[in-house]
Amino acid sequence: MRHLVRFILLVFLGALFLGCASTNYGKGITHYTPDDAVAAVRELMPLAEQGHAEAQFNLGSLYYQGRGVPQDYREALQWIYKAAEQGHVLAQTTLGSLYAEGVRGVIEIDRSQALMWFSFAAARGDMEAREVMDILANRMAPSQIAQAQRLAREFKPRNVYTKALEEFKAQGERGDAVAQFKAGLIYYKGQGIPRDYPEALNWFRKAARQGYLPAQYNAGYMYEKGEGAPQDYEKAKDYYLQAAKQGNRQAQYNLGNLYEKGQGVERNEVEALMWYNLAASQEEPQARAARDRITVWMTPAQVAEAQRRAREFKIVGK
Repeated sequence: MRHLVRFILLVFLGALFLGCASTNYGKGITHYTPDDAVAAVRELMPLAEQGHAEAQFNLGSLYYQGRGVPQDYREALQWIYKAAEQGHVLAQTTLGSLYAEGVRGVIEIDRSQALMWFSFAAARGDMEAREVMDILANRMAPSQIAQAQRLAREFKPRNVYTKALEEFKAQGERGDAVAQFKAGLIYYKGQGIPRDYPEALNWFRKAARQGYLPAQYNAGYMYEKGEGAPQDYEKAKDYYLQAAKQGNRQAQYNLGNLYEKGQGVERNEVEALMWYNLAASQEEPQARAARDRITVWMTPAQVAEAQRRAREFKIVGK
C-alpha cells in the first residue's frame, strides 16, 4: 500500500544522526492504522506467512504499534526484514533507518548494514534513498563503506519459494510425502531457484514410493520425456501404472499411448484400448479421440475384450 508514508526520508536528509531519525521512522511505521486492527492482523497474517511482502510490512507495522497484537519490536523487525528480503522498498529503507539509529535492546547501530539497505532501495529506483545513502556514506569511515559493499555482495535474499523449499525438504526427510512432492515442484518449475530436473525427479520418486499419486504421475512424465534422467519408457510405464491404478485419468491415457506405440512395453492394442476407455470414462478428451482412432483397425473381439477389462478394473483403495 503506497499510502504508507515515507517514514524517515523527508526529515532524515536534514537530521541524520541528530536524534530525529528514530522519531521519523516511528511515525512512518505507525501510519498504518486500520479501523479494526484485530481484523487487519487476522487478514494479514496468512498473506504474510505465504510471503506477500506488502502484508509482511504492514503486519510489522502493527506489531511495532501494538495494534491488534501485543507490541513487539522484535516481531515487527522480523516481518519487516522478510518484506525487505523480497525487495519491498519501504521495508528496505525502514531497515536502513533502524540500523542507522538503532533500537534499544533490539538493534545495535550498524551504519554498514544501514548503507547496504539504503543501497538496495536506491537500486530499485528510490531517489530519496539514493540521497540518504550518499549522506550516510559521507559520514562513514572507508572501512565501514567497504564492509557495506561486502555485505551487499554476499547478501542472498530468501524469497517465499526458497523458504518454503527449506521447510518442505526438512519435512520430506522425515517422510512427509506431500512435502516431498512440493519440494519436487519447486525444483521442477524453478520457482525462486534455478530449475533442477534431476533434483525434482529425486523428490517426486521419494513421494511416489509412498504411493502419492501426483508424484507417481510426475515421475512417469519425466521419465517419458527424458527430464532429469535419460528417457526411459519402461520406468515411465511403471510410474504411470501406479497412478493409473489409483484412477488418474491422464496417467491412464498416457499408459494407453505407451501400449499403443509399444514404448517400454510390448505393443498391445487391447491393453491400450482398455486404458483409453478408462480415461475416456473420466472425460479425458485425448483419450476419447484415441479410443475412436484405435478401434478402426481392431477386431470386434479385441474391442469387446478391452471393454470387458475396463469394466472389471478396480481403482486401488476403493
